[in-house]
Formats: sequence, structure tokens, C-alpha cells
Amino acid sequence: MQLRRLAQRRLLASLMLMPAIGYHRDAPTTLDVAGTIALTASPTTGPGKDAAGRAAFIGTSEGRNQTTGAAEFMSGATVVTADTANLVEGNGPHHGSITMSKDADGVVYAWRGRVTTVLAADQKPHSTFAGTWTALRGSGRYAGVSGQGTYKGRFTSATASVIEWEGTIEP
Repeated sequence: MQLRRLAQRRLLASLMLMPAIGYHRDAPTTLDVAGTIALTASPTTGPGKDAAGRAAFIGTSEGRNQTTGAAEFMSGATVVTADTANLVEGNGPHHGSITMSKDADGVVYAWRGRVTTVLAADQKPHSTFAGTWTALRGSGRYAGVSGQGTYKGRFTSATASVIEWEGTIEP
């Protein structure tokens, strides 16, 4: 009987000490992330032709990301994109890659979506776009990153665009 009480006391003492010796539940491994990217297209890119002879835009853009979500993620990061779009009267699919880098940290994403263009009352085209993104790889503190999300954006001029994005990553 006395041995049983001693064993119970030791068990109780060890359970009470667990927090002090480092036992803890794992912190959440996912982050809800969101941001806004302002991009300017490179002047050396522009329209080309696809294999069928239709107009195809092949381009690159550069800009900066700003965090808009609760979790700080790559705020102030340099953003570089490479993209292709097959558009008929300003409408059609687009896809590409985007790289965010800040100091030694970086993430490369693939994205795919659709461009939609409508004529405003002044007969000027207004183009928007939307789609999905997937994290491909990372470096620095984001080595081994995975995740996915959505984006939407608009062209603010012939060479500038703004993208709002959100999703979940596992750093």
C-alpha cells in the first residue's frame, strides 16, 4: 500500500513538472497569410504570338509585397513575376511564377487564373484577373514551405497592376 502511494506521488510530481521540463503541445504549423502586391511591368516585354498565331503576352514585372493579414509574412519583400497570357479581346487564361524575397528568405509560387476585360462607358478597357497560387519551394526560414491560396487584381495602367492575395502556408 505504501509503495502504491509512493508511485502515485511520483507520477503526480512528474506530471506537474512536465511544463517545467519542456513538454508542450506543438504550436500550429500553418499560417493564414495575405498581402497586396504593387507591380510594374518591364518595358522590354510585351505581346508575342502563340503556336496558333494568336496574340500572347509574355512578360515580367517587379514590385513589393505588403502584409494585410494577421500574420506578418514577407512584408516589404521584393516581388518578381514571369507570366504568359493568351488573350482574345482582353479575355483569357494567364499563368506564371512569382518570387518573393526578403534578405535570406524567399518563396517561389506558381499561379494560374483568368483575365477579364470589359469596356467602360468611356470605351476604355478595364482588365481584372483572378486565380489560384501554390507554393513550390522556399529558402531561409521558408525552406520546405508548402501552401496555396487565391488572388485577384486589376491593371491600374498599361504597365502597372495591383494584386490582393490570401491563403495558408506551412513554413
